[in-house]
Amino acid sequence: MARNTGVHNPWFAWLPIARDYLIGELSDRYNLSSRQKKGWMRVLLTTLSAVQLPLGLVGVLLLSLFVYSMPVLLMVVVMLSTLLALVGVAYKVCYLVSFYYVMMDYEPSRAVLYTILAFLELQAIPLLLCRNNVPVGIAGRREPTQPKYDVHNPPQMG
Repeated sequence: MARNTGVHNPWFAWLPIARDYLIGELSDRYNLSSRQKKGWMRVLLTTLSAVQLPLGLVGVLLLSLFVYSMPVLLMVVVMLSTLLALVGVAYKVCYLVSFYYVMMDYEPSRAVLYTILAFLELQAIPLLLCRNNVPVGIAGRREPTQPKYDVHNPPQMG
């Protein structure tokens, strides 16, 4: 999908935190092309994704210490768990908003359905189904579905 839009480094899709940056960049691309909002989603989504990992690791470490020996860490574990939950909810909301915008660019008639699938952690299905679609920003909106990307004759980006 990133290759179809000319986004740099489409191989980011294979790296967990970089994948969130790529989804955010595709979302920003749609927002900028439809003149709705400024492009801030790639930074926010990548930051939340990057913060989740160390918070989770520290939480597991503190929880293991609490279970084995130090009941004093209970308050720290509870506070860290609360912070991790808040970051997780913020990440999920930002991811779903970004995913919706990406689907609006690649398959506008099914964007809500595909976003519901992403909420259920089945985002691989719509991403695979839309991977060869031409984005709305390049081809314009086509009903009932977006045309497939022709590798031998790519659309002209204006």
